[in-house]
Amino acid sequence: MGQRTAKRYGIGVIVSGALAALALALGGGVSPASAAASPAAPAVRDSGRVVVYYQKQFVNGSTGAYISPLPLVTESTGVDVVNLAAVHMNADELKLNDLLPDDPSFDTMWAELRQIQAAGVAVVGMIGGAQNATWQSLTDDYDVQYARLHDFVTTYSLDGIDLDVETDTDIAVVERVIADLRADFGSTFLVTLSPVTAALVGEDNLSGFDYDDLYASSGASIDWFNTQFYCGWGDPTSDEYGAIVDYQSTQGAGIPASKIVMAVLTNPDNCGSGWIPLPELTASIQEIKAETPTFGGVAGWEYFNSLPGGPDAPWKWASEMRAAIDAPLPTPTPTPTPTATPTPDPTPTTSPSPRTLAVSGIDTGGLVGGGLVAGVVSILGGGVLLLAALRRRATR
Repeated sequence: MGQRTAKRYGIGVIVSGALAALALALGGGVSPASAAASPAAPAVRDSGRVVVYYQKQFVNGSTGAYISPLPLVTESTGVDVVNLAAVHMNADELKLNDLLPDDPSFDTMWAELRQIQAAGVAVVGMIGGAQNATWQSLTDDYDVQYARLHDFVTTYSLDGIDLDVETDTDIAVVERVIADLRADFGSTFLVTLSPVTAALVGEDNLSGFDYDDLYASSGASIDWFNTQFYCGWGDPTSDEYGAIVDYQSTQGAGIPASKIVMAVLTNPDNCGSGWIPLPELTASIQEIKAETPTFGGVAGWEYFNSLPGGPDAPWKWASEMRAAIDAPLPTPTPTPTPTATPTPDPTPTTSPSPRTLAVSGIDTGGLVGGGLVAGVVSILGGGVLLLAALRRRATR
């Protein structure tokens, strides 16, 4: 991954079901070439993924204590993908952590990764990375190198390949690898890439080509990008993640947020620059989810020393990430609606007309209530009019 001093190892490998079963039951070795084909690749969710890079399999080289990935499933962490890093494709051979993939020191790892697959977690092999000849070898002798990669995927029943291009590489070589993997292994086979953040905002990056151009030509065959938010390429914050989403939706090739996974450091020792404490990372994830519900997820570099558990319980990081991604967003507190106060009727109370008062000759100043005054005046006025009418009739 981007400018990591820690990446000195190669891609892990996975035995097939037959090899794992025999290795576990008999305690003996079986030639990988005799392994049966793997079952269908585990389904991986469309967003909100948790990805773990399993790059260091031994504490101190192949003779040191073995670091087991099995707790990722036995502890029910909710991990979706184990990225087994990293295949180094040299001119004459393909290696895993400076050893051939069939080295006996990997027997236990193969069996355990097979159990991880059986539990529904995808195992993806990462090729390339920093300071190795992978992409130059593919450029110089594509047919031979791709045939080795194809055999490696088939022999160890990988569920996908993650392309980490950290050397100046011709885009045509990367496009060819993507197209051949998709054609040879089908639509359920995972094809991902691991660019730095600059690559997804149209800037110069470690790969030496334009990722907008790559997505325009090969996007339909790319499942997602494990984007490196560390080692000088950015910090895993909602603002920096949002900047990539905004660029892609307005200026870039249109990579959706569901395909932008935020790759982060699991321990400051794994690079230093870009690491943020777990509470801050969790808060960033919550902010990103609130702004972008289709958030692609989180990938952790790397497994063996992940905090908060450290080397004794590195699986705890994946559990924390799954909990942060799956946690419901806080429900906003509704603003109380104020109770409306009835508005007084602005119509003034009707007062007796001056004409009625003049006819009655009565002083109404001492009467209480305009309605009472009006009623009395009306009655008296009517009486006066009636008497006048009777007098007129009597004189006829």
